Amino acid sequence: MIQADPDIKGIFAGDDVSATGVVTAVQDLDLAGKLVVIGYDSGKAQVDAVRGGVMAGAVTQDPFRIGYMTVEAAVRVIKGRRVSRTIDTGFHWYDRTNIDDPAIQAILFQ
Repeated sequence: MIQADPDIKGIFAGDDVSATGVVTAVQDLDLAGKLVVIGYDSGKAQVDAVRGGVMAGAVTQDPFRIGYMTVEAAVRVIKGRRVSRTIDTGFHWYDRTNIDDPAIQAILFQ
């Protein structure tokens, strides 16, 4: 895709595996810093790519909040209470400016 469209300015990779593939392609094509790469999730390859400047940053889930809200919804159902059809568990943006923040470090999986 990158080679087919030389005018491409950026890529969003929607999961950790896709982001790892994009990072590999960007490195192989010597496009680090020339192509904006945004990922989703926070596997080791993405974290390393953000630290190394290959990726601009990524959006990651909050597993603690997902777990908390899941248990909270289950308790509501057990008690016969209504649960919203959609439960927004939130997300966090991380890049080189905040990747070492303890709040971000706590939710990155590597």
